[in-house]
Amino acid sequence: MSQLKIIDNQTLKLIDYLIALHKETQTNLDLVNDYSFGVKFYPYNKYIVTHMRGKEVKGGKEKHAPHPLIINLGKQFNLDFNFFYDQTIGVKDAFLSKERIAYNPNKEFINGISKEIDKRFELFIEENRLLKNKEERDSCKGTENELFNIKTHLNKSLSADNLSEKKVEITEMFDRMISLCRKKINNLIAKTNLEQDIAKLNKEVVQSTEDKVAELEENIQKLVKDIAECNKMAFEAQKGQTEALKELLAIKSKE
Repeated sequence: MSQLKIIDNQTLKLIDYLIALHKETQTNLDLVNDYSFGVKFYPYNKYIVTHMRGKEVKGGKEKHAPHPLIINLGKQFNLDFNFFYDQTIGVKDAFLSKERIAYNPNKEFINGISKEIDKRFELFIEENRLLKNKEERDSCKGTENELFNIKTHLNKSLSADNLSEKKVEITEMFDRMISLCRKKINNLIAKTNLEQDIAKLNKEVVQSTEDKVAELEENIQKLVKDIAECNKMAFEAQKGQTEALKELLAIKSKE
């Protein structure tokens, strides 16, 4: 199963669990269906949760979970972000207790992981600054903000529990997020370049067509002028022949 599909499945598991929990406990009654989760956590597309479901569900389009949705869910429900990327983690195990967040006996080690994540983020930003034109650099800003929010929440969710065993897993997960962000930026740049190429091609086609029409009109005008000149010459020739014939008949009548 692809990483994106795992993220989608884990996100839907979480939402389904919360909907059932809210209905059972009669709490958070503003969050008891797909639409309500879309409204609160991804207002850009209020039907995103339904769109993420398979096509067997009415309105389902198998769309992938957008990063802002994951971030907002994580912040609201105090989730361990590893949950979204590891299908072996159950929903109930994804919730971080206040005690776990506060418990931090190995702060120096945690700070070391945070610094590694920060370095990767700075490298990502630096690579974006090296892009060749302003339009491409501007297209990176939204993705950079998404990744920054993920980085911030990931650092906040770190705890000392089994941290030494999870160090590689955590940094690899953030590397995957960077890779996904890089692909998103590359797709945006490719789309922009393609749109510019299409616009340029359309302009060239229009210009070429206009040039050909102008050339054709010029040729037609020249042809009309040439035909008129030929008609004039033919008329003058006919007139000359008539005059010559008259002179010939006059000479013969004198004989």
